Amino acid sequence: MTEKRKLRMTVAGRFIDLLGHQMYGGPVQAVAEFVANAWDADSTKVEVSVSEDPREEGAEIRVRDYGEGMNFQELIDWYLTIGYERRKERGERTDSGRLVMGRKGIGKLAGFGIAEDIVLRTVKAGWAVQFTLNYTELKSRAELGKFEFEPEIDEASDEDNGVTVILKNLKLERKINIESFRRSISRRFALNTEIMDIVVNDESITKEDLDLECRIPIEDGLWGEENIEGFGEVSYWFGFLNDTIKDSELRGVSVFARDRIAQITPFFFNLTGGINGQVGLEYLTGQVKADTLDDTVDYIATPRQTVNWQFGNAQVLEKWGQEKIKELCSDWKKRREKKNLEKFKHDYSELYPRIYALAEQERKDLMAALERIAGLERVGEAEFRVIANSLINGVERESVKKVIMRINATTAGALPELIEAIREWDIISAVSLAEVMSGRLEIIRQFKEHIDNRLREKSPEGHVDMQGFVMDYPWLLGQKYGDLKPADFDKERGVDKWIEEKLQEVNREYETVDGRDGRRFDLLCIKNDFLILILELMRPGLPLDYDHVMRLNRYVTRIQAHVQEFGLEYADKKVFGMLIADYPMKDTSVAMTVQDLRHNLEVYPWNALFNLVQEGYRDYIEVLRMKAPEDPRIKGLVNFG
Repeated sequence: MTEKRKLRMTVAGRFIDLLGHQMYGGPVQAVAEFVANAWDADSTKVEVSVSEDPREEGAEIRVRDYGEGMNFQELIDWYLTIGYERRKERGERTDSGRLVMGRKGIGKLAGFGIAEDIVLRTVKAGWAVQFTLNYTELKSRAELGKFEFEPEIDEASDEDNGVTVILKNLKLERKINIESFRRSISRRFALNTEIMDIVVNDESITKEDLDLECRIPIEDGLWGEENIEGFGEVSYWFGFLNDTIKDSELRGVSVFARDRIAQITPFFFNLTGGINGQVGLEYLTGQVKADTLDDTVDYIATPRQTVNWQFGNAQVLEKWGQEKIKELCSDWKKRREKKNLEKFKHDYSELYPRIYALAEQERKDLMAALERIAGLERVGEAEFRVIANSLINGVERESVKKVIMRINATTAGALPELIEAIREWDIISAVSLAEVMSGRLEIIRQFKEHIDNRLREKSPEGHVDMQGFVMDYPWLLGQKYGDLKPADFDKERGVDKWIEEKLQEVNREYETVDGRDGRRFDLLCIKNDFLILILELMRPGLPLDYDHVMRLNRYVTRIQAHVQEFGLEYADKKVFGMLIADYPMKDTSVAMTVQDLRHNLEVYPWNALFNLVQEGYRDYIEVLRMKAPEDPRIKGLVNFG
């Protein structure tokens, strides 16, 4: 009877390509593997050195730990045995009691994802061994089962125990942002840095300082604990930032097993469909420690980027995470609504006199509608102000009253009904605003005529001039001045007289400085709690000159000095100047002077001011047209400019 033939399994050199180059394609992934090895070696410190430009000659990435190191035989048995099961052979914990991170025995190949050569130097008990693995050489071999080579160094050494890995001949094509690299490495571990210090380019990694609106648990650094039935113990913290999260690595929940990343972000436990407070997902960040994912059964995919959520206990954790996120976002929405309402009642208190002048029922209905709208997740301050003003302006219209009743009648979960009611109000509002806009378009047309006709900046009493025109219509200065009224301005006042009346104090020594200009500003207004604006106007067509610039700067600095010294009521206000004059300048050095004084004043040409306000209202009109294109009052708006 002939002997039975035997099959043979062979590991080809391409195995290196599959488990190294194709699985670990970035510097963060590769270095994270060596940091994990340092942890498993009981190192108290790991030093990472990264060349910023990997394309430069001699560029390299170096990782040095101060752990137990390996002797010659341990190198063969542990490091050079692909697939070596550390936990099975040597236990779940290190000598110092740390939970072992390594499991699959292939992370040592991660360096081939970004480098042609991996140089490893290990020192243990006074003996050093160093060798180099070349990616091309290993990949080209028919099989790796009998691959033998001599080390470059095999000798006594007085160095401290530990391992150094050097990645040479880097394959990366772009520069490495060191700060981003440091941040990404930090996010791949949930380690106590007092146990193992991770240093990148001579700077230790520290816990990220986040601008959080809310954190669960509240105290920074604390973790919540929960025993999930059917899964086991988890630790967690969640937080909502004050602003939407732009960094994808920070968005959502990072899941860790044995303090090492198992599921990268952005991740929300595979939630699908709408949830209450869904906008909160744009603000949510957090971390979950779930060691069960890497315990008896390994639920983590090989490159340690994702969890196999469709299997076993991982499904239990996934469901827990989904419920947790729903609860968190619902609470976030409640806080957001409360905050918006408080802001509405505080910041928009100037609306109250108008609201309380209404009949009682109209007032109640309007307030209820405004509170509903203020609570919407995506309504910002500017949008709410426009909506509030328009609703108040139109409350006498029967059609607007009906819309308000519709808004108040919608149930908490009937978001489509609420949106439809607001859309109906939007069309009514557009028609109302169009009537107001037609009047403003006429003012803008007159403004252009005055510029073209070179209207004087000031004229005798009873005649139109630019000072009076700008004071009557301050919104011509731009949208940020749209809330000013003519009564808010002081016109053609002496600087000393204004200071005397407003600040009850004046330094008369100023009078001897310059007796030519009379020290009279054209226009001055206290715009808000933060700004005193001084306006100087030159007749349209006249070029900007040095005297007007310096005169305005003297007014600004004069009032600044007295505000700082005596003006307790105005102590927080900035004093700033605006000079409206035309180019070109007779003296080109004036431009340099304006640039030097930009912290005190700015210069606008008349036509530039006109173009600014024209474009603003042109865009506004186009928006109105789109909202109600068939309404004759909007269709009748006359084009201008």
